[in-house]
Amino acid sequence: MRVQPRAWIAVAVVAGYAAIMGLTWFFTGTDYETVGSTAANAMQGIVLPVALASLFTAAVTYWLGWWGPALRDTPAGPRWLLLLPIFLVLTAAGNLLGHGFEGIEAQLVLTLALGTLLVGFGEELTLRGVSVVALRGSFGEVGVWFFSSLLFALLHALNVFFGQSAAATLEQIVFAFVIGSALYVVRRVTGTLVICMLVHAFWDFSTFVGGASTGEATGFAALALFQYAVVVVAIIGLVLVLRQGRSSTRHSRVAAA
Repeated sequence: MRVQPRAWIAVAVVAGYAAIMGLTWFFTGTDYETVGSTAANAMQGIVLPVALASLFTAAVTYWLGWWGPALRDTPAGPRWLLLLPIFLVLTAAGNLLGHGFEGIEAQLVLTLALGTLLVGFGEELTLRGVSVVALRGSFGEVGVWFFSSLLFALLHALNVFFGQSAAATLEQIVFAFVIGSALYVVRRVTGTLVICMLVHAFWDFSTFVGGASTGEATGFAALALFQYAVVVVAIIGLVLVLRQGRSSTRHSRVAAA
């Protein structure tokens, strides 16, 4: 590692990521409430700002010398916890297929796919990658989970300045903390950030497409009930993986060395 991990680095990188997103939205006049309604809006409000913010985090990760520990972890917990990413994908599939693709242009679907892939890469590298490594330099694993999930949740507070209501933003912050906690468990149990990136991207893609669809509810909508299994398994998973303390920290330092 070129720079030793410290908690302030996590805060600085998340702040930089949020600042790039916010400034891009400001200069392009993005309205968060309509960001997924057309291909042009999605390009302006998702693809462009997230690409710039992701480039920032990737450059910082390279400069810090943290690519190895950011992307890899020591697998923790029992193997049955691998059900968690499966349940996350099934829930997202329910959101995606519950109303079909009716009323959605192919160009919008492709733009949302590109944008959410960038979101999965950028937000996970920032929050479950760089931030986790940085926080491990100042806290035990309980603190790493809590503060990385809190930073992820607070990142979504930015939306209130660009058209989202305060009530909806508060709800999103709470929800983001829960999903962030689940993705932290996914990182720990799989030992790789790549799975988190892909799950995160698919989750956001399903949310945008599901919200834009004008179709009637289908039987696939029942898959969204797996969200309750996500919460239960995530809570159990947190307890189990946090028991292993800072073992992943030692692995990350050895791998980086």
